[in-house]
Amino acid sequence: MSCQPTQSNLMEQRVNYIARHEPTVKAFVDETFDGDRVLDAIALSDERLPLNGLLLGVKDIINVDQFPTRCGSVLPAHLFDGPQASCATRLFKAGAVMVGKTVTAEFAVSDPGPTRNPRNLNHTPGGSSSGSAAAVAAGFCDIALGTQTSGSVIRPAGYCGTFGYKPSFGRVALDGVLPYSKSMDHIGLFAKDMPTMAATLPILVTDWQNNKDSLANKPIIGVPMGSYIDLAMPHVRAQFEMIIGAIKHMEAIVKPIILCDDIASHNDTHDLIANAELYQIHKSWVKDYREIYKPMSRAALDFGQNVSNKILTESLIKARKVQSWMQQLMVEHAIDAWIAPVAPDLAPKGIGSTGDFRMNAIWSFTGLPIITFPTGTDNQNLPYSVQIVGRFGRDESLLNISRYLHQAIGVGELPLAWSVERPELRK
Repeated sequence: MSCQPTQSNLMEQRVNYIARHEPTVKAFVDETFDGDRVLDAIALSDERLPLNGLLLGVKDIINVDQFPTRCGSVLPAHLFDGPQASCATRLFKAGAVMVGKTVTAEFAVSDPGPTRNPRNLNHTPGGSSSGSAAAVAAGFCDIALGTQTSGSVIRPAGYCGTFGYKPSFGRVALDGVLPYSKSMDHIGLFAKDMPTMAATLPILVTDWQNNKDSLANKPIIGVPMGSYIDLAMPHVRAQFEMIIGAIKHMEAIVKPIILCDDIASHNDTHDLIANAELYQIHKSWVKDYREIYKPMSRAALDFGQNVSNKILTESLIKARKVQSWMQQLMVEHAIDAWIAPVAPDLAPKGIGSTGDFRMNAIWSFTGLPIITFPTGTDNQNLPYSVQIVGRFGRDESLLNISRYLHQAIGVGELPLAWSVERPELRK
């Protein structure tokens, strides 16, 4: 007689696992994870659906029916009421099961919530999509929705050592999401592995064109040199150079190219636009609730308030020129994708910061699609990761390139803090 556990037994074990470790990780907004509700939904699932039974977390600036949207804030939740986001609806219709709302930095800015990095509990998971990254990395969810304005999907995915995706600007609808910046916001996805990401993207992304699993030709990979790569700390740069060496052994063409003379100027323009547009969203609320906004949110809003319409218009014109230049640069050098570290350093110690966005913002600024995956860990179990940046609108090709590169430079499942016999990781 077979002693194999049934699907319902496995799901019950998984729900119990979440209940046991969630109080430590704090990936979910309080009172949004209910194990009985999850099991009831699994019992009603339809095996014919493509995402049947996949467990889903949703960042708490994205509206989901029957779950209040709180945005990591103590402002009244009714301010953020609205119809369910179509990105969530697409996943639910395909069979994904809601586990809970995931913690976000307040209004997706920079004031972090209580979430910890499941690889090393003494370190930040990154942000602002903190809970989504941690929930997937910890095994609480198979997929999770996040948002990125600067680096709020790719960086936490990298810090937590899971898979992340930011689409080309506009390829995933932003309805039902509290905006940060209408010119820079992207919906993003976290996934437990590459096959799960590949199964989910055709459902999430508008007008996805399924293409061949293999590449017709070896891709040409650009390495962004100059002021951009100079941001990376020496140990991050050293690990990245090892990765580049592995790619060269695959006989892929690798082209080092100066990305720009001054990455800081592009990051500053991005920040100006984003915070000016943030203020436009919040200006009526700030009048009534200024004192209960968190400090970094207030600082961003104060900065945005002081940006004149003239300066904002000029900055948006500059952004469009940079977007066009970036696309032309890739065409001129026949670059299929860039590869870069996800951040200048690994996940910082403590949970008072969401980390350093300076190696992410240029790709949000130019609207290019990105996939990230882990490439190793340091001696503190903190993940190294790379971001693969594709051509605008060619998200399908980016997925194929990323799968090809992952086979050579990606790593398998990384250990979790509570599974490693090292007490300093589990504090």
